[in-house]
Amino acid sequence: MSLIKKSLLSLTVASVLATPLIASAGDYGTVSANVALTTDYYFRGISQTQNDGAIQGGFDWNHDSGLYAGVWGSNVAFADDVNGDVNLELDTYLGFANTFGDTGIGYDVSVLRYNYNNSPNYETTEWTAALNYSYFSASYSYSSDWFDTGDASNYFALSFDYDELPMGLALNASVGKSFGDAYDKKNGDGVRDFDYVDYKIGVSKDFAGVNFDLSYVGNNLSDSECDSYGYDSHQGNCDDRFILTVSKSIGDTSSSSESSNSDFSANVALVTDYYFRGISQTQNDGAIQGGFDWSHDSGVYVGVWSSNVAFADSDNGNVNLETDTYLGFANTIGDTGIGYDASVLRYNYNNSPNYETTEWTFALNYSYFSASYSYSSDWFDTGDSSDYISLGFDYDELPMGLGLSASVGKSFGDAYDSDNDARYVDAPVNPNAKDFDYVDYKIGVNRDFAGVNVDLSYVGNNLSDSECDAYAYDSHQGNCDDRFILSVSKGF
Repeated sequence: MSLIKKSLLSLTVASVLATPLIASAGDYGTVSANVALTTDYYFRGISQTQNDGAIQGGFDWNHDSGLYAGVWGSNVAFADDVNGDVNLELDTYLGFANTFGDTGIGYDVSVLRYNYNNSPNYETTEWTAALNYSYFSASYSYSSDWFDTGDASNYFALSFDYDELPMGLALNASVGKSFGDAYDKKNGDGVRDFDYVDYKIGVSKDFAGVNFDLSYVGNNLSDSECDSYGYDSHQGNCDDRFILTVSKSIGDTSSSSESSNSDFSANVALVTDYYFRGISQTQNDGAIQGGFDWSHDSGVYVGVWSSNVAFADSDNGNVNLETDTYLGFANTIGDTGIGYDASVLRYNYNNSPNYETTEWTFALNYSYFSASYSYSSDWFDTGDSSDYISLGFDYDELPMGLGLSASVGKSFGDAYDSDNDARYVDAPVNPNAKDFDYVDYKIGVNRDFAGVNVDLSYVGNNLSDSECDAYAYDSHQGNCDDRFILSVSKGF
């Protein structure tokens, strides 16, 4: 079992054990969630996604005493990870925060574990102590073995956060220094100290509970120093840059106006595997997922949703982030109770415009049942059309607050004929070409614990190993195998 799956399993077990208490008594704390889409994931002034976008989010448990624990995830892409195997960071933390009497001075002591899929050598434990007063804060962090270097790392940071600017704007600024044995590099001239300083200044504003932040971040590393850390200066990973972040947490309660006919919402999920129509999109590994939606009382809605991905046919793991955008209209047919939904969705992937695809969907729903049909005229750059029809059943009235969900779907059309595209094993033309239409299925149970949904589902398809390989999904990785998937999610 991968570390990501272990972390999610631990989170789920903790949720199941603790949240019934949380739901029944305020003395046992609260569970919250957060999600963000950002143009670059930077850490102490250095890009962790090679100057590309990221989906980020997590869950937190807080107790009135000051005790807290949480998990937070983001997609990553490291220059020295030549195979692209490491594409997900999932951090777990535990801490205690409170104030010194009536002084207004707050303190926070915590321990954080940096976890990465497919790379135990990247994993690191760091301890942090912080103080805050008014708009100011200071922190010191220490690790005895910084990312498997065998050397200690120290980090000191000062921050300023001011939220009383005109027009509801807020100003945030910080400066930090990384130093210690982990930053000493040996070469022919002896040992050189590569301690460095990072900085950030930005402005932010809330719109209907969604926070928009524009920040300028950077550091004082030279290109050669950046390369010495394996960050690849040619990719600009250590360059100064502007970063735009859109985020929301469950604590955000502001709205555009009392009489508004529209609503902004967000969602976040941690899953042991991202599957799409029965096939793994992360090579049987975990995923951080989330997005934002705007809906109007008329039925119009628009949104964005993102997840880390890992494709078997993606050379060097360059494609590691999917960000989908969609527009639709949903309503009911008079008083019949029959609902309908017509939408268009664009699948977008970083570093690979050829992967991008537009799909149209029409769906009907009644009571616990739903049916949908989706069509794309050019399915993932094959030049051929794809059709998908699905039936769903969702029942939320089982004993103990359990819900049951089941679905079955069929993928068919020219894109699934093996004589139509060079990706397939019988390419380019074969008079005996095989129709690779296939069926996928899912059945699962779910339950809400203090507003957090925990879902365990069994998913699969009827593809053989050779058919899986024909789609370049790599059956040896088990990407087309039936499997159980655990997900922890929240909408807010």
